[in-house]
Amino acid sequence: MKNLLNLTISFILVTICINNSYAQKIMKLENELTSNSSPLEAKRKGFSSIGKYQFGPYRIVSGKTGWTTTKSGTKLFSTETKSESKKKSSFVFVANDKDSVLVSTSTNTKSSESDLGDFSILNHSTDNYLAILSARNDTSVWKMIIVAEKGAFVENNFSAEGLLTHGKTRIQIKEVREWNDGKVPFLKLIIGYEFFLEKHSIAAVQSSPDTFQKKFVWLHKDLDENTKSAIAAAAASIMVYTEESMSGLDH
Repeated sequence: MKNLLNLTISFILVTICINNSYAQKIMKLENELTSNSSPLEAKRKGFSSIGKYQFGPYRIVSGKTGWTTTKSGTKLFSTETKSESKKKSSFVFVANDKDSVLVSTSTNTKSSESDLGDFSILNHSTDNYLAILSARNDTSVWKMIIVAEKGAFVENNFSAEGLLTHGKTRIQIKEVREWNDGKVPFLKLIIGYEFFLEKHSIAAVQSSPDTFQKKFVWLHKDLDENTKSAIAAAAASIMVYTEESMSGLDH
């Protein structure tokens, strides 16, 4: 049974793409980051289960997805169905044509929807997205967690926040919903994420679900190369996660 909210989102995204196919946009960022970085356009190369995104000296060179397992159930005399799914994937990320990072991801999704007869409504869905970044030239392992929620019972229908850390360093990841011209996407869709270290903006990734909008990555010029590589790999992982999340609307 088709989910009403997912159908609505898909229809709106198609409409947005048609109307804005020539209106390329850049998301709104902190002045500190825009003054100390240049946008790196991210392009998807080839056809594969994991998008081989490339931007600046960074690129995904290979990847694979694992099986998705799902279980669901409905209590007797209830119209609510609860389900849980788990999915894993991995990819190899290369920086400056020499330093490689193995990125292993897992997504745990829990959702609840109500059956209204001819259609169903997504009440609430939570994604726990975990990415483990292991660099060959660095003994420290970075971990990124993003918790994303959507559904009729979620404020603004969508919300997300995350953390990137290797123990000592803790980088907050915040959602971005506004373009730099001050406009907000219809339904207030999340169009990207900005990375903050001690309240200072140090990086960002534009990963709008509107496929007609280009994807970009920003990295603060004062970051050391190892940290740049880790954040770049995290940004690539977010683009992969966004792509997987949108493909999931059809299921």
